[in-house]
Amino acid sequence: MNAILLAAGLSKRMGVQKLLLPFGESTVIETVIKNMHEGGFSSIIAVFSEEVYEAIQKRPEWLHIGINRTPERGQSSSLAIALDMLPENEDFCIMLGDLPFVGQKEIKKLRECYAALPDDKTVFTPCRNGVFGHPMFYRSIWKKRFSIAQGDIGGRNILMDHKDEIVTSEAPDCHFRDIDTPDDYRNFVKNS
Repeated sequence: MNAILLAAGLSKRMGVQKLLLPFGESTVIETVIKNMHEGGFSSIIAVFSEEVYEAIQKRPEWLHIGINRTPERGQSSSLAIALDMLPENEDFCIMLGDLPFVGQKEIKKLRECYAALPDDKTVFTPCRNGVFGHPMFYRSIWKKRFSIAQGDIGGRNILMDHKDEIVTSEAPDCHFRDIDTPDDYRNFVKNS
C-alpha cells in the first residue's frame, strides 16, 4: 500500500515553517516520515513546499517527492499532485505532515484494522466525537473521487457524500494532536 504525505502547508498560524522545527532528534517532518516508514509503508509519496523540500536531507529511494509550487491554493492542490503520482488501482493512505505523535505502533494497528475492512466499505479512519484523525485509509476508488477536491476542505465534503462507506475507530490523542500554533509547539517542548 502506498502512503500519501501532505506536507506543503504555509504554517501561517505558526509564523515559521512548523514542519522544520526541532522534534526529538530531528524535525517534525522527518519524524513523521520515519514513523510512517517504520509503520510499514515501503512507498511514501510526499508532497512538500519548496522550503520543506530544500531542507530535507535524507531522500531514500522509497520516498517519492512531489513539490507544490502553489501551496496557497490549499491542501487539495497537494493532494492532486500526490494522486497523479499514485499508481492506478491501488489502495492508499493519507497522512498529514504535522502529526509527529502518531508512532509506528499506532500506524501498524490502523493498517491491521484497514486490512479487515468489509468489501462494501471504502474508508477507514481514526475518529473522536465525529472528528476524523490521521492517517486515513482508502480503497483505490478514492483516487478518482478525490480528483475534484478543491481548497482545504474539498476532500472532507467528498467524504461526506459517501459517509455510509466509512468505518471509524476510536483512537488515542496522537491521531488528532497536530502542531499548528506557537503554543502547541511550546507545550510539546515543555512536556518533552
